[in-house]
Amino acid sequence: MHAHVLLVCLTVQSAPPSSAPSAQQAPAHEQVAPVDGAQAGAAQPALALTLEQAFELALTQNAEAAIAKLDSDAAFFTHRASFGAFDWTFNANGRYSDTDGEAQFTYGGEDSTVASYGMSFVRPLTTGGNFRASFDSVRTETNSAFSAINPATRDVVSMTYTQPLMRGAWSTWATQTQRQSELSWRTQLEKERATRQQLLLDVGNAYWDLVAAIDDLEVKQGGVELARKQVDQEQKRLDAGVGTRLDVLQAQTQVATREQERITAHTRVRTASDSLKRLIFTGRSEEIWNTDIAPRTQLPKEAQRSDAPAWSDALSIAIEMRSDLRQQRLQIDLAALDHELRENEKGPQLDLELGANGEAFDGSASSALEDSLSYDNPTFSAALNYSIPLGNTGARNKLKSSWAALRAARLRYDSLETGAVREIRESVRQIAYQADAVAAARQSIELAREQLKAEEARRAVDITTTFQVLQFQQDLLAALSSERAARSAFAKAKLALERAQGTLGDR
Repeated sequence: MHAHVLLVCLTVQSAPPSSAPSAQQAPAHEQVAPVDGAQAGAAQPALALTLEQAFELALTQNAEAAIAKLDSDAAFFTHRASFGAFDWTFNANGRYSDTDGEAQFTYGGEDSTVASYGMSFVRPLTTGGNFRASFDSVRTETNSAFSAINPATRDVVSMTYTQPLMRGAWSTWATQTQRQSELSWRTQLEKERATRQQLLLDVGNAYWDLVAAIDDLEVKQGGVELARKQVDQEQKRLDAGVGTRLDVLQAQTQVATREQERITAHTRVRTASDSLKRLIFTGRSEEIWNTDIAPRTQLPKEAQRSDAPAWSDALSIAIEMRSDLRQQRLQIDLAALDHELRENEKGPQLDLELGANGEAFDGSASSALEDSLSYDNPTFSAALNYSIPLGNTGARNKLKSSWAALRAARLRYDSLETGAVREIRESVRQIAYQADAVAAARQSIELAREQLKAEEARRAVDITTTFQVLQFQQDLLAALSSERAARSAFAKAKLALERAQGTLGDR
């Protein structure tokens, strides 16, 4: 499904006019300014998206996620194809020759006509051996006086079973390709899972960046309104003869400064919106890029240190679930399999061969075929073939190489596990730190409000200056922006912990 079709499936609404925030909904999330390049004053559609909907769009639309899925499909079919090594193989052959030779003997034999054909079925076995069933027929017509039957048909039916007993024996050796392809497939599945988790982390971070940017834009808009009210107050004081022109100019300067900050905040909203679109949509459709995103999931209102689990508990989950650790465990299995195979190669070769042949010789082709299939003249055989390479230099050194590779794979796992401990501890620490940051920011807001209220009261009786009032307004605006940034960082820290544990998106 194309991205523009999904746009229709989700809730699309026009951005509503500005209104006071409520406890259930943050209108600032929907008050997105017109898209870059759009006509001024034109109502732009707003795509209302929750965080979960953004995740779903990313998983279905993102090109990197699709590529990882296709790589997994390719690895799966490669694994399935490897079992073709144990399919039956049918072979057939035929030959005809007519010889008119120059006479060399009194009893003839120089002229002959030979027609032969044969067929066989061969199947490699998972034990390392193979089974072969074959039928061969030769019909000869000659001018030789020594020929007992002329023309004559010779048919042979044979069944042969060959089984290695030492080198190359049993399923570990025979199914090595299948086991290696299975481990490669499972490794690719973990790579796909890691790609998916990284995508969800990026989408979550971009989503919270957009929410924080829109909230900060609301703060900046409120700051402009505060400065404008201050201009009105100072103008009234000037008109009443109790104020000065300097106070009015200071307030007007602050309006211009805060308007610049509002424009900067608006630009951050546009940038954050495009960053999120890049992750959840694919293509260059104007319909997509000209659609505003109205986040519906609000920043967490509460940020508690209790949301941070004990790092040892989080690590226990990470050991089992992290994709990089799972991949490395599969690499250890792959190295262990290779070491086992090299150990097998070091030994001597001892092959057992069992055979059963039915042979018939008759002037009638049908009689020869019937006699050969009924095993009227059977031949049974058993053989052992033994060989050993002298010196065995290649096998011995390959065994040492595979052991070194296995040891390196295990050490690499230990290194990844150590890195996981550090990442888990840092993620848990960040949740606790950001919870404290939110609490501190909220305390700063309350103090800044009290200071501004007191300073405004002092200004009303001419105890302080306009500059001081504007400064306390700026302090309050900074505290509000800091609190929203801290809440955004807290939400991102929780996502980072899920990613560090390897559980992001698994639900």
